[in-house]
Amino acid sequence: MCKVRKLQFTGETIYCGLDAHKKNWKINCRMGGIELRGFSQNPDASLLSGYCKKHYPGAKVRVVYEAGFCGFGIQRSLEELGISCIVVNAADVPSSDKERKRKDDKRDARKLSRELSQGNLKGVYIPDIEMEQARTLVRQRYRLVQDQTMCKNRIKHTLMFSGVKLNLENERWTQKYLNAIEKADYKTEALKTALMKDPAMLMKYNEYRRRMEKNKAIIRIGKHLLGRIRFVWKNQKEYQRGIVGPDTKSVLKGIGSGIK
Repeated sequence: MCKVRKLQFTGETIYCGLDAHKKNWKINCRMGGIELRGFSQNPDASLLSGYCKKHYPGAKVRVVYEAGFCGFGIQRSLEELGISCIVVNAADVPSSDKERKRKDDKRDARKLSRELSQGNLKGVYIPDIEMEQARTLVRQRYRLVQDQTMCKNRIKHTLMFSGVKLNLENERWTQKYLNAIEKADYKTEALKTALMKDPAMLMKYNEYRRRMEKNKAIIRIGKHLLGRIRFVWKNQKEYQRGIVGPDTKSVLKGIGSGIK
C-alpha cells in the first residue's frame, strides 16, 4: 500500500492579499512568483487562519490589506492568531494603468499579494488601542464642533435670506444674540413659528435627547427645521404647528451652550 505524504510548506512564505468589505473578504494567496489560489470568505480572521493551516501547513503566512473603514481590527485579530499582517495606504500600492481602469475586488486582492511578495509595500504605523481610541475621541469632538457650527450658520443664513436683521455688532452665539432672535421682526408668522414657537420641534428635541447627546440632538433638530421651512417656501402653504406645548426657546439656548 502506498503511503500518502502530507504536504508540508515548512520554510515557505505564503503572501495573502486581502480586500476587505463589510460582508466578505476577497483573498489571493501567492508563494514566490506563483499565484496559488483566490477565494472569498466571511469577514472572520479565524477562518483565514484555519484555511492557511489546512492548506499550507508549516508555512509562514503574511497578509496585507488597505487602510479604510475597517480600521486596524483585522490586523490585530490576525496578529493574535500568529499571522503577520500589515496595513498599507491605498495610494502607496503600485498599480498598472490597466489595474487602475479595471478595478474589482479580485484584481485588488491579486495586486496586494503580488506587491507584498515582491517587497514593494510598507505598512502604516499602527497605534495601540488606547491611543487609537483617544484619537477617535478627539476626531469625534472635532466633527461635533463642525456640525454645531454648521447648524448655527444655517439658522443665521435663514435669517439673512429672509431679510431679518438683528441689529447687533457682535454675532457670537450669546444670550443677547438669542434674545435678539426671539424679539426680531419676522414679517411672516411661518418663519417666526419655525424658529421660535413650534412645540413639535421641542418634543422632537426631547425625544432625541433621551437617545443621544445634546449636541447631536440639536443638529438633528436643525435639519428638521430647515426641511420644514423649505416645504413652506416651496409649496406656499402655511406652516403647520405641532401639538401645543412649551416654547422652543430652550432648543436655541441649547445651541448656545457649546460643547464642554
